[in-house]
Amino acid sequence: MVTTEPGKPASLKADAIGFVDALVIGLAATSPAYSLAAVIGPIAALVGVYAPGVLLASFVPMALIATAFLYLNRVDQDCGTTFASASRS
Repeated sequence: MVTTEPGKPASLKADAIGFVDALVIGLAATSPAYSLAAVIGPIAALVGVYAPGVLLASFVPMALIATAFLYLNRVDQDCGTTFASASRS
């Protein structure tokens, strides 16, 4: 997907990402913030003063997954991209 020519910066090939691919990337980028905004009220209503602890406990697995992707990206820079994985298979 990335083209490199001598003397030119690396860039995506023209039309490498279609509308559906761009839509999926956009939804994946906005989903975490929307999910947090949508559930913060019910979490506070259900657990009350323990809400910060619940949010911290839910953050730990996400931090571990992000760390895993950090190391995976050092080996294979397309490891976390759904469209790259789907196009390979």
